[in-house]
Amino acid sequence: MKKLFFILILIVFYPNFSLRAACPENYPTPKIEFYTSYGKLQYDFTKSIEEITSMTKKTELKEKGLFASGLTAIKINMDISLNSTVKQLNKKTYCIYPKDVKLSIYYKDPTIYIANSLKPNTCEYNVVLRHEQAHVQINKTALDYFIPLFHKAAIEIFKSIKTREVNSKLQTKQASQEIAEEFDLKFTPIYNYFKQQIFTEQQKLDNDNNYKYESSICR
Repeated sequence: MKKLFFILILIVFYPNFSLRAACPENYPTPKIEFYTSYGKLQYDFTKSIEEITSMTKKTELKEKGLFASGLTAIKINMDISLNSTVKQLNKKTYCIYPKDVKLSIYYKDPTIYIANSLKPNTCEYNVVLRHEQAHVQINKTALDYFIPLFHKAAIEIFKSIKTREVNSKLQTKQASQEIAEEFDLKFTPIYNYFKQQIFTEQQKLDNDNNYKYESSICR
């Protein structure tokens, strides 16, 4: 009782005395906006076999087609934009926590290249075209499959991000930046796993057994 009385006296007569309030660990679930796009598929029939072969060394994700006569090239992009809420708890305490995040994972410039030496509507032309179109479908299916997984991962990451507590308004910008960097650091491995899975699935189409089968179709 005496201890409680002593604390009340301090609060009444010394208002700057504080049983220091801390920022709450829990915060409202941030809003997650997700954007995806397959990109606009283009066809290019102007390249030679030599040019297509050379291009396979430069593309981020590449798959060689039958007799190196075809190629499906695509760019996979990710953009993250995270905003934080800054809440002043008292004169000397600011709490910073995630408010919303915009996630963009999308394909850019998907292009099917067919060698100009192949004549349209011939057997080899049709086999190469179907092969490359199968690669495009794999890309689409992979993105569709991962969309809910990306969303779930973002929620789990937010559960692991702690509220930042700073002592001046000048420090809030840096704290907000740290939160954004932490989210990016934790989400990037998931994005990289997504790209690796696409490559793995594409390899199931680009293998010696399948090439032998495709080669035999036109014999």
